Amino acid sequence: MSETPQTILVTGGSGYAGQFLVHALAKVHTVHYTFCTRQLTSAPTGAVAHKVDLVTGDGLQEAFDKTTFHAVINCAAISQPGLCESSPDAARAVNVPFHLVDCILRQEQSRGIRAALIHFSTDQVYDGSHAMWKEDEPCGPVNTYGKTKQEAEQHILSRLPARFPVAILRCSIIYGPPPPDPVSRALFLQFVASAVRGGSPTTFFDDEWRSPVYVGDLERLVRRLIEANACVKIHKSTTADAARVTAVLADGAAGSHQAPTGITWRHRVFNTGGPERLSRVDMARQVADALGCGYNAILPASTASVNRGVASPADISMDVSLLMEEFGFHTTPLREAL
Repeated sequence: MSETPQTILVTGGSGYAGQFLVHALAKVHTVHYTFCTRQLTSAPTGAVAHKVDLVTGDGLQEAFDKTTFHAVINCAAISQPGLCESSPDAARAVNVPFHLVDCILRQEQSRGIRAALIHFSTDQVYDGSHAMWKEDEPCGPVNTYGKTKQEAEQHILSRLPARFPVAILRCSIIYGPPPPDPVSRALFLQFVASAVRGGSPTTFFDDEWRSPVYVGDLERLVRRLIEANACVKIHKSTTADAARVTAVLADGAAGSHQAPTGITWRHRVFNTGGPERLSRVDMARQVADALGCGYNAILPASTASVNRGVASPADISMDVSLLMEEFGFHTTPLREAL
């Protein structure tokens, strides 16, 4: 199904997930992205870069002054729990999008264009006390990273009125191939692959569970949300238009589940993880299987055996059935993605 060209801003576009979104969206849309210190050398033709300090907001309003955005994808974050613990003020300033929400509201007031917001949150808003969390369960983050991301969700949902399309995606560990441009932080899959190939045993926790999500799934989901929102805006309320929205959301999904006709995603929170509950040992073994190198370098251990200097929730595996039930969207098992 063809997509409707729009003008889109990706904040944090030089980060891991942000780079993949910039490249994927630029195939159809006019894409702008923000960066802090490093502009993309691999940016697709036509992509527009904006140097922005998300702590102070410097540069962000200037981007909105020059361009009217139909959608904003907020990938910007300080996501290292240890760094958030040591620099809580900076973590809060970046992770809670005060300036971005202000810009979205001012754009509607000054130009009458209501930008959709897709915000990347985290599974670390959950306290880790049980398995397979659902979106409507109370959050109880145990570290500063989780607390700032929970505050971000609350800020977005309280500041942006219900007329704004808002989708909050609670992502787990995001994995996939190396990005087009190198990033400064260690990448999960590449670290695991290097470790299981190596000769020295590497510790992997056997009592901490997540639902790792393939970066390609995030690309597909974001594209569908953007197009479904465009259908709702451009084609308001007929039965045929509602059917078109449904088809966009369900297009290419495995299985027989269909999104309900007329669905919109205003002020919604979705668990956005893979379909499995996996410990870090499970993940390492699946990577080793894919590489055919055995398990000799995988050393199972309890989280209690290592002092990471920051509290970490034990089990934040997520129930992702809402994506399937409402959008007909299935995320990819780790072994299949590998």
